[in-house]
Amino acid sequence: MAATALAALRTSEQAQVLTNLLRSHPELAAEAEWHATTLLSAPSYEEVSMALAKTLTGYEFCDMDAPDVGVCDPDDACAYLVDKAVEPYLAEIQRRAALGLVNAAHGIATGVLMCLYGLREYERCTEHVLGSAGDLVDYARRVTILLEQLDIPLPERNLAMACPTWPLAAG
Repeated sequence: MAATALAALRTSEQAQVLTNLLRSHPELAAEAEWHATTLLSAPSYEEVSMALAKTLTGYEFCDMDAPDVGVCDPDDACAYLVDKAVEPYLAEIQRRAALGLVNAAHGIATGVLMCLYGLREYERCTEHVLGSAGDLVDYARRVTILLEQLDIPLPERNLAMACPTWPLAAG
């Protein structure tokens, strides 16, 4: 199969082609919007949970020496690494919520909570970075607080499924 210029484009170049195409053919805007909404609605809580778990369990103590961590207390370095992994998901929750994609925001939040809950066996484990990062329930609270601030609290059934023994429900 012959390579095409379109297939060879980098992400930024693809964005420019899409922009130019929509300028030339505004009648495609509705279809492009549908595809964008579908793409943003796509991640399942299982996919989110697995991706975050892969990142968090992949950390090693040598990651604490990365240039972006800086010189700090080892426990703070471990917490920084967990924050660094969780932060993009919080940003995605906000992005989906701003677009009115509440189910997608809830799916991402549920996946994050499920992941953190599933990794609680690492808490206080001296052989893994997560053991010095603090209580994982505290990271989970950041998720539920964000959802409350966005006025889209996570339904009880999601909390019960993702982290049944953690007290995260709005009080």
